[in-house]
Amino acid sequence: MNKEESKDTLRARMQEELQALDPEDRRGRSLQICNHVLELPVWKQARVVVVFEPFKYEPEITPLISDLQRRGSEIIAILPTARSQHDVAIFGPIDLVLVPGIAFTRNGVRMGRGFGFFDRFLAHRAAPAIKIGIAFRFQIVESLPLEPHDVKLDLVVTD
Repeated sequence: MNKEESKDTLRARMQEELQALDPEDRRGRSLQICNHVLELPVWKQARVVVVFEPFKYEPEITPLISDLQRRGSEIIAILPTARSQHDVAIFGPIDLVLVPGIAFTRNGVRMGRGFGFFDRFLAHRAAPAIKIGIAFRFQIVESLPLEPHDVKLDLVVTD
């Protein structure tokens, strides 16, 4: 994000790019992202994983959920309608969180969907967990403003 581009402008531009992505291209890119995640040692070791239910324009993560089911891992799904910690029932420690977003930097700064749920969740309930951003390559930007409430991710995986 350059200095002339505001957060609102960047969010609108990224939303346009995400929604313009051809469904077949989205599936192929999503599969590449999932394959990269499946290779991560932290993924292979995770037993309690928080996943997000993607909006139709976000990367599809079904192969990751299938892998967790096959391994017998505990899966906690965050629905797109979640707005507070009370919308998610989590009782034990979390190993890993897959995090959606609109834009990311390589070093883990994230611009979210605009509701603030994940920022609050990552800062509190999921603070000790490994946090992995899931994004298409074009969602990676040079810089984003890091606000006091923002939580940096441990890594960002792209296609």
